[in-house]
Amino acid sequence: KEAREQFIEMTGELPDVVTACVGGGSNSIGMFEAFLNDPVKIVGVEPLGKGEKIGENASSISFGKDGIIHGFKTKVLQKDDGSIASVYSIASGLDYPGVGPEHAFLSSIGRIEYVPVSDADAVEAFFLLSKLEGIIPAIESAHAVAYAIKLARLMHSGSILVCLSGRGDKDLDYMIKNYPEYLK
Repeated sequence: KEAREQFIEMTGELPDVVTACVGGGSNSIGMFEAFLNDPVKIVGVEPLGKGEKIGENASSISFGKDGIIHGFKTKVLQKDDGSIASVYSIASGLDYPGVGPEHAFLSSIGRIEYVPVSDADAVEAFFLLSKLEGIIPAIESAHAVAYAIKLARLMHSGSILVCLSGRGDKDLDYMIKNYPEYLK
């Protein structure tokens, strides 16, 4: 609710789009809940990781099936035999084979759109936001930043509210070591 109130206070209106990264989904549902009854587009961004095959990503809504994990029914990434599949994401906070049941429900009724974003796009967004704004996002949140960048290029006008759910200082050493080409 605080983000909604602050956005209206700063701009005098609601955002056109609200977006956040979605792994298990707790940070994003906290952001989205305040906007569910508003005429805004809400987009959850899932980790596409290395690709669309099971085991290469952690995009439970995009590629999962109905299943039960940790005692609740939701969308779950599964092997052909129905067992829980291995998942992958550069962002450990998004590396989960299921999603909160609220997200599964909101997807099923079409209220929230869920889109996958690759590791490569998240890495690029991580460095871009860091360089241009001096804000180091968590690599989890960089997935939502990557989506917002793509969307902004398509929009002729409007506003996008991005949930930055964590600080990237914990990711800096890893990112610098593994992606030195972005430091130029």
